[in-house]
Amino acid sequence: MIRLLRRLHGVLQEALLLLTRLALFGLVGITAVDVVGRVAFGAPLGFAYELVGVLLGVAVYGGLVRAAWRRDHIRIDLLQPWLSRLPAFDRAREAAVWLLELSFFTLLAIYIFRQMGALMRWRETFLFLPLEKWLPLAVFGGLASLAVVATLAAVVPGLRPGDGERAS
Repeated sequence: MIRLLRRLHGVLQEALLLLTRLALFGLVGITAVDVVGRVAFGAPLGFAYELVGVLLGVAVYGGLVRAAWRRDHIRIDLLQPWLSRLPAFDRAREAAVWLLELSFFTLLAIYIFRQMGALMRWRETFLFLPLEKWLPLAVFGGLASLAVVATLAAVVPGLRPGDGERAS
């Protein structure tokens, strides 16, 4: 069962990595075309602002799942030399950070889905993109929910990153 979950996780991580990369390349491409069109031809892409916002959300939330799983968040190590002499504090700090991450990602997913529900009721669409605004939020909410699951799985023995490499 653990092997199946690890394999499923690997496929999901690769798909999210591809999605994140495509979103970032899309951001660069759309922005470049918009700037060239605006400066050289006086004709910017009307939908560029909206599409860049959607692609930025996909890139951020897609990357969030990987960061949560690998526990690869930004760390400020200003006090690290002093705190490394206190291993009990380090374990408590790690537990507190994990709980904070879990709480934040859970609240983020809930908030996104609440906002999505409101936009569904209002049937609000983008100004230039022929798309209702709740659709990208459904994707963001799904990715934020995956970040919650990844945060939980990152501390489960056998599912933690690195456990499979040592066991294989």
